[in-house]
Amino acid sequence: MTSTIKIALIDDEILYRKSMAFLLNSEDNFDVVFDGDNGKDLLNYLRYCEDLPHIVLMDIRMPELNGIETSKIISEKYPSVKIITISSYDSDFFIEQMVTFGACAYIVKQTEPEFVIHAINQVYKNGIYFQADTLANIISTRRNNATQSEVILKELTEREIEVLNLIFNQFNTKEIAEKLYISERTVEGHRKNLLIKTKSKNVVGLILYGIKNNLLNF
Repeated sequence: MTSTIKIALIDDEILYRKSMAFLLNSEDNFDVVFDGDNGKDLLNYLRYCEDLPHIVLMDIRMPELNGIETSKIISEKYPSVKIITISSYDSDFFIEQMVTFGACAYIVKQTEPEFVIHAINQVYKNGIYFQADTLANIISTRRNNATQSEVILKELTEREIEVLNLIFNQFNTKEIAEKLYISERTVEGHRKNLLIKTKSKNVVGLILYGIKNNLLNF
């Protein structure tokens, strides 16, 4: 039985938001549990809800509290909630900003509906979903802004770096275990160690750390 993916949808364009909610709810494994106008609406919902959504689809430019500021707060207070940015702006600056503060995928509003559905499923399954051109923009921007490594690289084992590269290539735990001929439990142990050693809150943080420290194979 397919798991139901609980989704919150935040966008101040009411017609777009309601149309998107209708589209997503037509999928058997999607359930739009909340839709709101801006970041404050979302944070108020998260503060009192008993069962957090798996994924938040969120615009960037919104009244009251924009997507970037909201992402910062969610990453700190609700790290299990995965953020997908959906915006009219296909800008390197906005992409880099949203990913830096926790976005697991970046989708422009002109995208085909099938791609949005695919991206949600991939983020739920693997933790991230970025197309090659989006990754290239992130890598270029992060490397141009790179400073001295924050963590001594020798703290990461060869196997941890190997797991990090497979995470970057958007393989899930089961697939990583099969590729490395190890158990899923061992993979999760490596993932946990990576988060601790790199001081990352989520998979996106791991990817940004890998980019900054030239640990990823392209």
